[in-house]
Amino acid sequence: MRSGRGIAVAAFGCAILTHHDARAQDAYLQGVFTGSIGVTDNVSSAAEQSDGPGPEADGFGTASPGLIFTYTTPRTSNTLSYTFAASFFFLHSEASSYSNIATWTGRFVTSPRTTLTLGASGSQGQLNTIQLEQTPGTTTIGGTAGGTTNFVQGSFNEGFSFQPSPVWQLGQAATFLAYNPLVRRPQRTYSAANTLSAQRIFRHDIASLALSVGYTHFDNVPENVPATDTDPEPEVRYVERDQLLTTLVASWQHDLGRRFSSQLDVGGVVATDVTGDAVSLVRPAGLAALRYTHDRGEAELAYTYAATPNVFLQQIQLSHQLTLRAAAPILRPSWRLSVEGSAGVQLARPLERDAEGELTTGPNTLAVLTDVALLWSPVIVIPDFALALRYQHTNQRTDTRIVRNALLVSVSGAFPRRMEAGSRISMTQPFGSAGPVGPPHRDPTPIEAPEGTEPSSAAGDATP
Repeated sequence: MRSGRGIAVAAFGCAILTHHDARAQDAYLQGVFTGSIGVTDNVSSAAEQSDGPGPEADGFGTASPGLIFTYTTPRTSNTLSYTFAASFFFLHSEASSYSNIATWTGRFVTSPRTTLTLGASGSQGQLNTIQLEQTPGTTTIGGTAGGTTNFVQGSFNEGFSFQPSPVWQLGQAATFLAYNPLVRRPQRTYSAANTLSAQRIFRHDIASLALSVGYTHFDNVPENVPATDTDPEPEVRYVERDQLLTTLVASWQHDLGRRFSSQLDVGGVVATDVTGDAVSLVRPAGLAALRYTHDRGEAELAYTYAATPNVFLQQIQLSHQLTLRAAAPILRPSWRLSVEGSAGVQLARPLERDAEGELTTGPNTLAVLTDVALLWSPVIVIPDFALALRYQHTNQRTDTRIVRNALLVSVSGAFPRRMEAGSRISMTQPFGSAGPVGPPHRDPTPIEAPEGTEPSSAAGDATP
């Protein structure tokens, strides 16, 4: 853990000393840092129960230094990043956690009509279920198992886009994920998916059709053996589970003016349990979203119904999810105050086999999230350096109830500051990023670049 901190600190110093020379060579080196101190009423996300120990309160601190290196040419762009994240508790050191995360993304204009994107990510560490590694506007909603887990995780993604005409766009994207908790009986998860999509771009609209096929393998899934008269105590057995998800969705995106846009997706998903005799379950899939985009703020209200793997619970879940994400300045720009955050609720049901061997849905898991921060910047609104007061509330209910509140003060910064402002929130993309998502819905851009300029990438390429 100490060696990881040393690497991150040295990398941050390297960014400060070398960024001028790097920029002259079409390269950009940047150091980033986030640190905080706070309190929580549930250190290890323990369930509320009448017997045994329940939630315990403690103070904590976090530190997350990192380094981002970007190298670009007229036809390529590569970004390599490393982040070390650690959280430490004052009274319960056993709940402290850390992670090392390295990622690479590359974008290549292979011809005037085609673009290739590649990416890889690897992470290792000991994670507590307290979710403070993400910013308030990007915090994900989902069920967790509680407690602290040592793990190794790796992923790879690829995307390819082809623009046969200024108004037509074809895309393909593939992803692979491996998650391995480092325990005595590891409950590993392997997941692979491939998506094909087609887009038709209009003046103020985008019509899309996306077909996605995903395969997930779960190792060592615990199952209770039914009790009998001779053995009244139920036993736990461990089995493997292989499930296939096939999703077809049609999408329509529409501009509602210069700053507002909407998206409506309608389709279906077929879930198949391929362990033993294959059994299937058919359900609808959909998305409805209203988005606001401005140079000083953005927001999204979205509802989705989709099927997704949950590596922490070793389940494929059918879930209803309603989220509101926003980042915006408060009143006058001269106050240099802004607010950003997420609020949402998810109702998820896992895919299970019943006693007759039929594929059905299990008990509900209800997850509620509120994550909001008030930021102050000495420079501009929503900049690279900010002081923040943050509050996070999570509430998860299945057969038990897990409630946690956290209040913290944090400081974040980057040096040198970014040349372009990045998004402070994550837009909803439930059916694969190569599916029904696209660029601003304005006039289609020509394929060929004007004479004397560098070729541009195809609009709306399939990002992995």
